[in-house]
Amino acid sequence: MTRLSPRDAVFVYDETDRHLSNIAAFYVFGAESGEALAPAEISAWLRARLGYAAFLNRRLRRVWGDLELPRWEVDPGFSVDDHLGFEAPGDWPAARARIAAIAATRLDLDRPPWRIQVLTGVRGVPGVRGAATIVVLLLHHSAGDGIATRELESRLFARPELPVSARRAAAGRALPAPLVAARIAGSAGLGALRFADGLRRSKAAAEEVRARAASGDLHEPRASRPATRFNRATAGTPIFDMVTLPLADVRALRAGHAERVTVNDILLSTVAGALSAYLAERGERPAGSLAAMVPLSTRPVADWDSANRIAQLFVDLHTDIDDPVLRLRAVAESARREKRRGTDPAVLRREARVETAPPWLLRLAGWARAQRDFTAGETIPYANTTISNVPPVADALELCGAPLIRAQGVLPPLDGDALRHLISSQGGEVVITFSSYDAILPGPAHYADLLRASFDELAAAVATRGTAPA
Repeated sequence: MTRLSPRDAVFVYDETDRHLSNIAAFYVFGAESGEALAPAEISAWLRARLGYAAFLNRRLRRVWGDLELPRWEVDPGFSVDDHLGFEAPGDWPAARARIAAIAATRLDLDRPPWRIQVLTGVRGVPGVRGAATIVVLLLHHSAGDGIATRELESRLFARPELPVSARRAAAGRALPAPLVAARIAGSAGLGALRFADGLRRSKAAAEEVRARAASGDLHEPRASRPATRFNRATAGTPIFDMVTLPLADVRALRAGHAERVTVNDILLSTVAGALSAYLAERGERPAGSLAAMVPLSTRPVADWDSANRIAQLFVDLHTDIDDPVLRLRAVAESARREKRRGTDPAVLRREARVETAPPWLLRLAGWARAQRDFTAGETIPYANTTISNVPPVADALELCGAPLIRAQGVLPPLDGDALRHLISSQGGEVVITFSSYDAILPGPAHYADLLRASFDELAAAVATRGTAPA
């Protein structure tokens, strides 16, 4: 059995029916003939590649009272058939609805926490001639983050299957209950000592961060933001849509700006403009600025022993600034400050307190978060929306000879974070996927139009002025 790291276990303890710990991605394949792929052929392809990630045949086991962290164990009743399904929704709008529903489905942690649902014969998919095949991959976050998902997809959709010797070994058999109990009792004292030492070290790091924030060396994010319709409890039917932007246009905007900005700065500012416009149309735009939670991979700066290696940045979107170029400049500065804070060694040491926290405390913290009421609060902690991005998709991926046309992710909307965005690039395009509920985001197609309009307005302003006036 392999024990979860505390960082990964948090995704188990925090999960409720209204706060899912899912990673959802979908992959669009189009055969050159324009005809749909056969389910039997797809099944054989996937089965030949499903042995490369050890968690695919493992389930999570928790002990009574969460006296120790959950552990992976081989599921003795594992069958691929329980995790692989096929359906033919017909057209792209119907497929979109199914993808949104799948992303918002809670996984059963008494079984290996993943599912692949294949949507066959989908007509009208943007960028695909004829019938497309869409593979929807649903994973639990305790098994890995977005970058780990990229690694998995590169195996599932590689042209030749890897040799058996390259596959991951399965986890060991479950330990007898008496041995588990003895191990828990023996590790309790050591765990208490580690927790005390962890508190001491994180407290010292927190004091250093406070001192540096007071001196202006670091900039801590604002602890609260004005709540909007997107920060209420989820309600209605899950939805998602996406907006495609030419990568050449994004790069031209970046090159035309007189000050240094990143592609991510541009896209954050694009979302900010659309959010502001959508709320303003409904008379709901708050006077204060909104902010986004932006995940950042810690792989270059921290050697964490966990499947999830991400830190949370809270970037001010400056939605209270109407001028698109001024807003871009402000967003870029806020993003730079947050990235510097999020990768600072003292901040990383402060956040490392989770690594020594006892399992019962992690579970208690998860329970406390689940008790929050999102019905009428005037503020929301730290961020109003999520804007995540993932690395570009690997080249030359395919399914049964059909090339990959597009790979996208869908973030399941949560209570308090009911409009979420995921950005990715592939080939010559950048795609912004957004997900919500129809009662929270009426008119998702209009929100997509506002995203395009926000980008176009920013591009036109940069082309005219180059940069904001001093």
